Amino acid sequence: MSVKRLAILSLLLSVAIVLSYLESLIPMFIPGVKLGLANVVILIMLYEFKFYEALLIDLLRIFIVSLIIGSFLNPVFFMSLTGGMLSYLVMLIFSRIKFFSVVGTSILGAISHSLGQIIIASILVSSDLVLYYLPFILLLSIASGILSGFIARLYLKRSPTRQILDNINGSITEDIDINKEE
Repeated sequence: MSVKRLAILSLLLSVAIVLSYLESLIPMFIPGVKLGLANVVILIMLYEFKFYEALLIDLLRIFIVSLIIGSFLNPVFFMSLTGGMLSYLVMLIFSRIKFFSVVGTSILGAISHSLGQIIIASILVSSDLVLYYLPFILLLSIASGILSGFIARLYLKRSPTRQILDNINGSITEDIDINKEE
C-alpha cells in the first residue's frame, strides 16, 4: 500500500470519526437515532475503494468513536457495531448490483442499520417492546438514507479521491453508473 493511499484512507477515517462524533451531539426525538452522515464516507468507499478498506474504516470508526464518547463495550457500542456491520454488508451487496443507484443503496443501508440496532436492543433488554420504535425508526432511516445517498452521489460525480487513486496505481475502480436515478 502506497503512502498516498494510506494518507487518503486516514483522511477518510478522520472525516467519518468527526461526522459520527458530531452526530452524537445532535439531540433527536427518538433515543438512539442519528442522521447517519458517517455512512456517507463508507458509501463513497464502497464505490471507490476495495471492500476490505471500507470495512476497516467502518470498524475503526465505530471503535474509536465509542472510546471518545465513552460507550465502548456498553449496549450503545454493541448496537452501533451490529447496525454498522449489517449496514455495511447490505450496502456492499447492493453497491455491486447495477440495478441499484447510490441513493437506493444508501436507503437500504440505513434501513438495515436500524434493523440491526432494533434486533440487538431487543436481545439486550430481553423485551420485544423496542419493536414499537420500528415504524418511526424506519421512516427516519429512509429519510436519512436519501440524504446520505444524495450527498454521496454528489461527491462521486466529482470525486477527487478517484482521480488521486487512479494516479497512484492505475484505474483500480470499476465503471460505476452513479448518475442512475431511482
